This record gives sequence, C-alpha cells and structure tokens, in this order.
Amino acid sequence: MTDAELLEFLLYHSGAEENTAERLLSELGSIKAAADADSKILTAQYGLNNNTAALLKLIPAICHEGSTDKNKLYLVNSTERAKKYFENRFVGYSEEHLCAAAVKDNMRVSDYFSFAAGNSSSVNTRCRDVVRFAVASGTNKLILAHNHPDADSNPSESDLIATRKIIDALRPLDIKVLDHIIVGKNSSLSLREMPELISFDDAPEYKTTLQMQNICKK
Repeated sequence: MTDAELLEFLLYHSGAEENTAERLLSELGSIKAAADADSKILTAQYGLNNNTAALLKLIPAICHEGSTDKNKLYLVNSTERAKKYFENRFVGYSEEHLCAAAVKDNMRVSDYFSFAAGNSSSVNTRCRDVVRFAVASGTNKLILAHNHPDADSNPSESDLIATRKIIDALRPLDIKVLDHIIVGKNSSLSLREMPELISFDDAPEYKTTLQMQNICKK
C-alpha cells in the first residue's frame, strides 16, 4: 500500500472526511510529518476530531516500540551493524534523543538507555546520565548514538564536545566507549570512522567498515 492508501485507510475508520488523507500528504508531505503536526492544526485546519488526531500522533510511538522488540541481544561487532541497530531504534522519534547501548563481551547489546536530549548545550547533564546508565548496567563497553531528525548526520561541534566528555568520564571507570553513531534524516555515520575528529579507546573486537572489507578480501 502507498502512504496515501495507508493514511486513507486509517482515517476512513476514524470517521474523517473523504480526501483528508490526500490533503494531509499534499500539504504536509508525509505520514511522519502529519503525525508530528500539532493536534490543534490537525483538528482546526484538517477537520480531524480529537480522537483521530490522537490516533495519528500514536503512529511514531507504535513504530518505535515495534522496532525496539526486534533489537534485543543484537550483535554490534562493527560500525555497520551499530548503524543499523540505532537506525531501527530511532524509528518514530521526531525529537533529538541521546541513546547508549551497553555491550556484552560477546558484542551483543545487553541493555539500552534513551532520553530526550533537548537543547544541545546540555552537555554536562547528558554526560552524567550516560555515566549513571553505564555503571548501573555493569558493562565495560558502551556505544553512544543520537539522532538529527531534520538534518544530515554530520557531527556538530557540540556533538564532538559531548562525546569527548563522556569518553573522559568513563575511562577512569574502565568502561570503553566504542563509538558514537549519528543518525540523520537520510543517512547515518560512525564517529569512530572519523579519527581526525575524535579519538576512541582501542577496541579490536569492534571493526570499522574498512576493517571488515579487508577481512572479507582475505
């Protein structure tokens, strides 16, 4: 089914007027954009009742929970696998979130933490929250990630500052930060693959894309 058909099906069974789905997609651009729209706009401008507007806004949360269940004990032994893991975890997020995955010695995710990052200037708060999670999880390996919902995946200066701060805070606790994945609107990247910007702890058990390619050639 197309986006228009899916949305039309949903709205039809919620009592919305005919062509509402087509109008929403035409003016807002996508189901995600419609779900992110203010409820007052959905009711006043597009004629949705309160129940239909609430149902529409549940779509991102439902998508996120569905993807979460698929990622228990996921293997993250390379930057590519880490990217895919966090791309799935950020499904349905319309705000910036900072996440951390605790990794077992077998390189599978054992625990996961996420919170709304809000203002990118709150570096100290984010650092404390990640340290608390790492200690509570009992892990000695951590992968960080955050999303840029409406932008590309290129790191900002505050992204780099926050990453260095977290690495420095966890190092005395013998907890390695393996990577920081940034998931953008249409792509994702691994900061570990950008050593000119940031230096991570040595982690031979966690392979970059180039290392994996060289292994495959042998």
